[in-house]
Amino acid sequence: MAEHHHDVQHHCHHGHPHGPHHVHEDQHNLTESNTKYFDEHAHQYNDPETHELARRFGAAMINAYPFNEDSTLVLDYACGTGLISQELAAHAKCIVGVDISQSMVDRYNQSVANQGIPHEEMRAVCCDLTATSNQLDGMKFDVVVCASSYHHFPSIEEVTKALASYLKPGGSLLVADLMKPSSVESTQELFPTGAHSIVAHRGGFEEADIKAVFEGAGLINFAFVTAGKAKKQGHPIQFFLASGTKEVAEA
Repeated sequence: MAEHHHDVQHHCHHGHPHGPHHVHEDQHNLTESNTKYFDEHAHQYNDPETHELARRFGAAMINAYPFNEDSTLVLDYACGTGLISQELAAHAKCIVGVDISQSMVDRYNQSVANQGIPHEEMRAVCCDLTATSNQLDGMKFDVVVCASSYHHFPSIEEVTKALASYLKPGGSLLVADLMKPSSVESTQELFPTGAHSIVAHRGGFEEADIKAVFEGAGLINFAFVTAGKAKKQGHPIQFFLASGTKEVAEA
């Protein structure tokens, strides 16, 4: 990593994110609710089930993109405590985690420090990439990943466009989340009462939903695969990994 990127944290907006003025108030409230919820629950985020899901997502991501430990730059958006980053660490040159929760970011960076991983190889910053463009000192990435977070975002169109803007030409966006089951009710029941304040899309996503927002963000070579299966509260659930590539502009 070039040295001038080391100060990326100082150029990010800390604390609660504030989106563009056109974003509806309910979207803003959802973002605020998510920030508050994950700030308060960061300490209980690393349970065995979450670790196993991160392992599966990491394996699916490694299968979907030709990572190179000597050159691949990764942005892990909505990184949480860094479970996905840890899965990808051995396959990338540098990983920058981004989350709207300062508590999550603090736990991510503490974990990195505890493992003796250099700051320039892995670090997290607190900001909302949809709030304003270019919050990461002009950095562009080979891969942008986002796991188990799309269902929290008020506008997946806005998030996808923002994430695509941080890709290098030819780079890939990898998104893992809950697949919409044949019975919508079964997914609705997975989230606790009152979850509507932090979960925007309680029913999961269909392939067509994700394909539309990827193509709307200018991504090509769309792919959608099953990334894992599990049972939650007795209901079978499936997770997907979607991928798309930023076009290389013709000379």
